[in-house]
Amino acid sequence: MKKRSIVKAILAAVMIIMIGAVIVLFGFFSSEERNLMLFMMTNGSSSENQLEYQVIERNESAPAPTSFEPVTAETSDDDHNINITVITEMVQNENSKMLKQATVQPNGAGEYLGWQLLADEGFEDGVNTFGPSPLSYLTTGAATNLHTQILRVAEVMDLELDDVKVEVLDKFHWEDMMSDGGAGYLGETYTNIIIESSESEESISELTRIALNAWTAGEAFGNETTIVPSLVVNGDHWDDYRAVPGTSLSDESYEEGLILTQIIDEPKPSQYFEQVIEEDSDMSFNAISNLVFEILAISESADDPEDPYLKKVTVSFNTTESETWVLYSDEFDGTDEVPKAPTSLEYLTAGTALCLTSQTTLVSAMMNLDYTDFRVEQQIDYREEDVNSLEMAGYADTVYSNVIIESDESQGRLNEFFEKSLALCFAGEAFKGATNMYTSCYLNGSEL
Repeated sequence: MKKRSIVKAILAAVMIIMIGAVIVLFGFFSSEERNLMLFMMTNGSSSENQLEYQVIERNESAPAPTSFEPVTAETSDDDHNINITVITEMVQNENSKMLKQATVQPNGAGEYLGWQLLADEGFEDGVNTFGPSPLSYLTTGAATNLHTQILRVAEVMDLELDDVKVEVLDKFHWEDMMSDGGAGYLGETYTNIIIESSESEESISELTRIALNAWTAGEAFGNETTIVPSLVVNGDHWDDYRAVPGTSLSDESYEEGLILTQIIDEPKPSQYFEQVIEEDSDMSFNAISNLVFEILAISESADDPEDPYLKKVTVSFNTTESETWVLYSDEFDGTDEVPKAPTSLEYLTAGTALCLTSQTTLVSAMMNLDYTDFRVEQQIDYREEDVNSLEMAGYADTVYSNVIIESDESQGRLNEFFEKSLALCFAGEAFKGATNMYTSCYLNGSEL
C-alpha cells in the first residue's frame, strides 16, 4: 500500500511539472499564437453520419444565397458578360478542420446548375487529402481562362495551332499574419504561353497580344477591381445552409466517364519556369506568419476531338510534401450544351470565395471567436466585349463578398474578425490590388 502511495505521489508530481512546463511554454506565445496552436493540435468534429462527396461533382440545385439576389448579366451577340455566384460552407470532419465546399454557377444559366467543389488545406505534412487548396482552384482558373482566349482568338484570326499550353505561376505571401496589420498578397504572376504551329511569328505575336487583352482573369489580377464586402450577423440565413459532417472517399471524381480530379505521384515540371521545390520544414510561428509559397498550374488540351475547349490542368505547390492534382476544365457558351467540367471563371470565382473561407476559419481560431456557424456568399461580375473580333477584351468589374455568421459576440469583435479575414485573403487582394504580371510566349521552342 505504501509503494502505491509513493507511485501516485511521483505521478502527481510529474503531472504538476508537465502542466507547469506547458504554462511556462505557452507564456512565450501571444494569445493569437496560443489559440492557433490549440486549433492545429485538436481534431475536427466527428460523426458516424457523414455526407459522402466527390471532390468535384455537379450541383443538384443552383446556389441560393440569402444575403443578396443573384443578378444575371446583360449580354449580346458581341458581348459574353457573365455574373457568377458561389456559396462556401465548412464541412465538419474529424481529420480536417479546414475542409470546405463551394457551390458555384453562372447566374441565369438555365438547366446548367454548376458545380460543387471540395477544398482542403492540411496542417499535417502539408497534405490536402480531401481536395485541392482554394488557391489551386484560383490559379487553375487563371491558366484555363487564358488558354480559352488563345483558342478563341485563333478561331477569329483563322490560325492553325497544333498545340497550346499555358503555364501560370502565382507567388503568394503573408506579411505578419498574426499581427493587427497582417495581410495576404498575390505578389507576382508569371505566365508562359507555349504554342506549336506553322503560322508566322508575326501572327502568333498578334494572337498573343489579343488573347492577353481578352484574358479576364489576368485583367482581374493585373488591375484594381471594385470589392463590395459585407458582414451579415445572425438573422434568417440558416434554414438551407449549415456546416454538416462530410468526407470524400477518393481523390478521383467522375462525371459521365470523365475523371475530373485525381492525384498524381510527382509535380509536373514547367517547360520554362525554374520552379524551386522546397522542403516545407519550418513550422515556426514566424514562418507561418510570413509564409511565402508558389502555385503552378499547367493547362493543356484534353485531346477531346468533340470538345477543343476541354482542358487538362496539373496544379501543384512548390513544396515536396504537397500533392499534385489533375483537374479538368471546360467552357460554357450559354447554349443548351452544358460543360463537361467546371469553367475557368467558375474555378476562379470558387477559389476566391474558398480562400476567404480559409481566412475566416483561421482568424476565428486566432481570436477564439465564439460562433455557431459561418459561410461566404459571393457574386463576381465579369465582362467580355467584342468576343468575335480582334478587339475582344475581358474585365472583372465587381466582387460582392459577404460573410454570414451566427454568433453572440459583440459587434466590435465581429467587425474585427471580418476586417482581418478580408485583409488576409490572398485571392481577395489579387482582385483588389494590381498584381505584377510577367508573360512570355514561345513558338516552336523559341521565345518571341
